[in-house]
Amino acid sequence: MSAKKHDNHDEHADGIVEDRKQVPPLYFKILFYALIIWAIGFSAYYLLSGWSSEKEFDKKMTAYQQTYTQAAPASAAAATPAATSTGIHAVNIYNANCASCHGTGGSGGFATDLSGNYSYGKDATSIRTSIANGRGSMMPGFADTLSAAEIDALANYLLNL
Repeated sequence: MSAKKHDNHDEHADGIVEDRKQVPPLYFKILFYALIIWAIGFSAYYLLSGWSSEKEFDKKMTAYQQTYTQAAPASAAAATPAATSTGIHAVNIYNANCASCHGTGGSGGFATDLSGNYSYGKDATSIRTSIANGRGSMMPGFADTLSAAEIDALANYLLNL
């Protein structure tokens, strides 16, 4: 019997019979060719349409800048009187010392919004006191780092916000 079994060409030595006539299901072929066609179409669209991520970024940045420049004239008008007779520019002082916490133009970051009314008062004396001595544990005092003229210029700038 063993000699007869070795003569049989349909069965291999390990007992596994291959069925080379089996084809993939029709839905697999449809999906495979559809994905190839989609990839070609997708690539052609982005290669031939002129689209690029740089152009998209530039378009969004231009729209953002137009929105920002429409809102900026009001703050630019407020920034103009911020220079005192001694030539101190309060905008530069604000940007260097205050903007990181209070936001650009005093619009509020993680600290208080300085463009409206706030709890310590919006008069020159209260603002000078806040700048010089600080407020609470979060805001440091700047009496040691800014001159009296710089504190006055900064207070005037904040009053104009």
